[in-house]
Amino acid sequence: MSLTGHRSIRHPRPPGIDTLQCRQRYGLGLVPDPRHRAMMAGLLDSGLLDALVAFALEYEPAVDQEGARLRAGLLAAEFEAFGLPVPAATIRTITVMRGLMVPVTDEDLAFALDRIWVFGTFLDDLCSRAPAEAEAVLQEALLPERPPSRPTTRYLRHVFEQLAPFCEPTFLAVYRAFLHNALIGVLMEAEFTPQVSDGVDSDFVRAYNGFSQFWFVSLQFTHPCLDSASDRAFWSAALSSGVTFLNDVNDVLSCYKEALDGTDFASSRLYRTSMRERMPYQAVARRALAGGLAARDRLLALATNDQRPHLERYMAGYVYFHLRCRRYRWNDIYPGLTPIDT
Repeated sequence: MSLTGHRSIRHPRPPGIDTLQCRQRYGLGLVPDPRHRAMMAGLLDSGLLDALVAFALEYEPAVDQEGARLRAGLLAAEFEAFGLPVPAATIRTITVMRGLMVPVTDEDLAFALDRIWVFGTFLDDLCSRAPAEAEAVLQEALLPERPPSRPTTRYLRHVFEQLAPFCEPTFLAVYRAFLHNALIGVLMEAEFTPQVSDGVDSDFVRAYNGFSQFWFVSLQFTHPCLDSASDRAFWSAALSSGVTFLNDVNDVLSCYKEALDGTDFASSRLYRTSMRERMPYQAVARRALAGGLAARDRLLALATNDQRPHLERYMAGYVYFHLRCRRYRWNDIYPGLTPIDT
């Protein structure tokens, strides 16, 4: 059992796991590319995800669903006022995600964090499809002679202005820099070739891309024991493992969503590694998941007794979110994983 009172993410394969409801044939039938479908079938048949699925079925985190719905409605109106076409599903899903992983009691702070998490997700999705938008946002955000002229950069300025009262200036500057770093990663990742024959695909690009630095340091808002100004040494030591956990677990638990898209699957880290190293897809996924869970262990070893429950909740919430929200579509395969963001 973890310190949060729930079964650990790393629990052994529990009795009865083979009786889990599974609609593999139905779920994989929705994957358009037969090669991707075969890779996903191999992954599911390997049993790699069984323990995580069992965890997501058993875990019962406290989520302020009513508060999330209220803030989602307010954010939808705000996005519309700024001329930003943020999908309602993204708003709803990410407000629930933030509440799971970084719960706070101050309602104004909760709204400020929901705002920046939802917009960060929207910006990631937008710029991944249109790298020119990432270029424009970076130019207008970082070049003093380029005032914000587009909805994304105007809203980005608004986002950090609204968050400023809740953190000290140095953290705000770093937080903002991490978001900009992620957009640089989007630009580098856009240069990947479909044939997996380029030299661009690297760990450096992966560390930049995905907003993981940005997501991880958000944890400092949950409790004074994690305040970045008073314990910068912890964050300096923890950031590498935090990014590894988020990236590796996301790579594994995003695979079905990416396979449904096709293009996203072909550009994913797991697929490209499988092609480049000529390893079975499920073996690459197993290595990635092992790396993510090892990073989790390093983080918990670094933490003080006060910090550890917040880190455990953050990481458990991250796994639970991926398996129980509509964005990643695991309910197509495991009907028992009912979405929590409906």
